[in-house]
Amino acid sequence: MEHLALSTSAASSSTVTDIAPRAFSRSVQRLAARSRVLTAISAICVGAVALLSVAGAGASSPSASALDGAEVTGAPAALAALEGACNAGDTVACNDLGVSYEHGYSVAPDSRAAAALFERACDGGVADGCNNLGALHERGAGVPASLDTARELYQSACDQHSALGCSNLGALYARGAGTVIDRDEARRLFARACAGGSATGCENLEASIVR
Repeated sequence: MEHLALSTSAASSSTVTDIAPRAFSRSVQRLAARSRVLTAISAICVGAVALLSVAGAGASSPSASALDGAEVTGAPAALAALEGACNAGDTVACNDLGVSYEHGYSVAPDSRAAAALFERACDGGVADGCNNLGALHERGAGVPASLDTARELYQSACDQHSALGCSNLGALYARGAGTVIDRDEARRLFARACAGGSATGCENLEASIVR
């Protein structure tokens, strides 16, 4: 089963699929530096990371309900800043806004809206946007389920140096999902993902070596 999350832990018996986290932090920081919403941007970023850390500590697949009842000061302003930046052509912000919609950060979860934003990001050259759109196609969340499309998007993300894209592509090869099982290729992709900074890639690599 695939887990869409900003941070997940791979069980020793399975591989996992991630929604990319790093572009979210980078774009939020960059928007804060060039705008007058520094406090609001920092609040949503720090609040989301803290809450996800708590959720991830006890479960392998955190859900959107992890943020239920949580108060993140300034979150609406931060989301408005991301939306404005996305509409102005900042495709990294489009990806980050998509993450907010997919996980329900101070907005009702909406996988269709997330998919449209990830597509804009991917088309605009944001590797993590391609990875994230691929994860939705793999699950059939907000878009038609298609392992072929997911594989193509993960490949594109990996080719653009998205560590998560490489890890997720490796997961398909490891499971034979939409392709033949190729554990050697899976290990190669996990190693590339791990070297690129993906904790999930490192965990998947370790699991594949143990087998």
